[in-house]
Amino acid sequence: MAELRFPNEGSIPEFLAALASPEDTHGALAAAAVAAAMGASLLQMVAALPHTLRDDELTALVRAAAALARVQEELLETIETETAVKLFAARNMPQASKAERAERESAIQLALRAAADVPLEIMRLCGRALQDAETVAGRSPRPASTEVELAVTLLETAFNAARSSLEVKLPILTDALHVTAIGEQLARLSHDTAAAADAARSFVKVPPT
Repeated sequence: MAELRFPNEGSIPEFLAALASPEDTHGALAAAAVAAAMGASLLQMVAALPHTLRDDELTALVRAAAALARVQEELLETIETETAVKLFAARNMPQASKAERAERESAIQLALRAAADVPLEIMRLCGRALQDAETVAGRSPRPASTEVELAVTLLETAFNAARSSLEVKLPILTDALHVTAIGEQLARLSHDTAAAADAARSFVKVPPT
């Protein structure tokens, strides 16, 4: 199976080939993380453009760009998870006795919880990036509107992909309290992220034709 890596560890064609592999079960999440990282990159680029702004507004842009760089790093780290390996190992544990079956089920649930944490983290990071997108969009020059709009779309799409992945995993988890807590986080993140995306888009200035 081709190894799924972000382009800075290999070529873009290699990454796309790995993403196309039917053997990689984490392809959608990896694609979501990369899409979100691309959105963060576009916003960093817009923040770095020459601006004629007050010092406090320039300071806000610098801070937003630094925060976006951190989000980007954390998004790439989500691709490095080993949840699939842990889940495979748990499912192959012995189950001849009742005690072994109980231990195996416990290990599977722990692995599934770790797997659910990945899309949830991508959602959190997309939300953080979209908060900074509002700062960048509100201070961006008109010619950069296309980049800002694309960045917001990429982050929203990545968020929705991660949410779909998480929603598929929730029915498999047996800890009702944990599932309820995740559901509450999901609802809160969905609301806050949609509001941040709308706020960022409200500043987008369409270039004249």
